[in-house]
Amino acid sequence: MNIENIVPTIIPRLFVKPSLARVAVSREAHPRAAELARLLLAPQPDDAFRLIDRSLATEKTPAQLFTALFEPAARHLGDLWSADDCSEFEVTIALCHLQSAMRRISVDRMAPPVASAAPLAVLVAPQPGEPHLFCAALNGELLRQAGWATSCEFPDCDLALKDLVARTWFDAIDLSLSPALRREHWLPRLAETVRQTRRASRNPAITIVVSGRVFAERPEIGEQIGADAACESAAQIEALIQRLVLARYAARRPANFAWS
Repeated sequence: MNIENIVPTIIPRLFVKPSLARVAVSREAHPRAAELARLLLAPQPDDAFRLIDRSLATEKTPAQLFTALFEPAARHLGDLWSADDCSEFEVTIALCHLQSAMRRISVDRMAPPVASAAPLAVLVAPQPGEPHLFCAALNGELLRQAGWATSCEFPDCDLALKDLVARTWFDAIDLSLSPALRREHWLPRLAETVRQTRRASRNPAITIVVSGRVFAERPEIGEQIGADAACESAAQIEALIQRLVLARYAARRPANFAWS
């Protein structure tokens, strides 16, 4: 969405009460998250998929299953790796199983995306080089369901990401690290990616949000590495990005715009 289209399509949304634009993130652990993590590490994930199907019946929506069970299960996988109970390769395969289950449920059970006359454009991508794609896949699915024009890409280097944002207009970008491992040593690298992406962006008012386990546990780091904010859970991704995008565009509104 170009700047000239912001006034008639975006500015009116600013009159939504701010409290409606924020989503509280639950810190209560799902009682079966640790069990699911261990089942996902099994040679055959059939028991894990059966647990997921049973849990789906108790949640109001598939999205609630993803955020209440899948996200903490991913963090439990990281805890198992930290305890030397599994390898990073096994964590990666388990996250692939989790992503496969999410995709199957999304296709079978989720409602069609919300229709929007002027959808905001968002790029969802893992940090180049990040092998754990679940965070990007989950955020992308929930944004698509919310009616955003969502592009999920997996650039293999910063140059590919810069070329993408220089070529295509995006209102916002969600960059993610692993949902399982904390990756603190990746933060300087991610900070440089954020800086380069912002400089290369076709949209001079681009909003950049970062996601991943390290940000779920320490959201203040997001601004410290140059992002506009950190997303603590996919449950808040749509409301968080919309609030940031609207605030940024409102600050850049044309001087001759007549408020009525």
